[in-house]
Amino acid sequence: MATAAALAAVLPLSSASAVAQGPDTTPARFAAEVRTAGLSADEQQELQRAVNAELAKRGGKQVAANQVRWAGGDATTTIQYPNQRRARALSSSMGVQAGDPSTCAYGNFCVYTGSGYTGNRTDFYHCRDYVFYDDFWSYVNNQTGGTVAVLHLDQPGGPDRTPAAWHGQYTWNGLNYSVIRPCP
Repeated sequence: MATAAALAAVLPLSSASAVAQGPDTTPARFAAEVRTAGLSADEQQELQRAVNAELAKRGGKQVAANQVRWAGGDATTTIQYPNQRRARALSSSMGVQAGDPSTCAYGNFCVYTGSGYTGNRTDFYHCRDYVFYDDFWSYVNNQTGGTVAVLHLDQPGGPDRTPAAWHGQYTWNGLNYSVIRPCP
């Protein structure tokens, strides 16, 4: 119960409109997720600060203790929880190997803030331009067969294209991209 109380004390850091309300996205469920993950009160606060920062950048809703669905609903960022190298939804099965490229769902283009599929993961679902000024160091193209992603540079030069799906890039220099388009 102390864990739930600690999370409840942290949740007011985000605006009331930023935290989605409903049967699957409630502070009580978030508290259960962090309790199951074994996070301390300090780790819960660290995680919620990271969620709040992502909400400030992307808008949208907090849909899990460590997930933000972007405004528009067509991308989700999963934030690695404290003391872990790899992001996974705290609400997901504990049996899934965190950071395994297979965690990028079929049909998605996923980028990771660390090499080797580590750090925060952002899943892009639809064929459109996503403004994304964050660095990423690995990616998985798990879209339908043959689909390439287009990465637009933040500097002069043409866009980069990924190899066709399925393709995972364990190490990638994702600096200076400003727009990701999961399809041509």
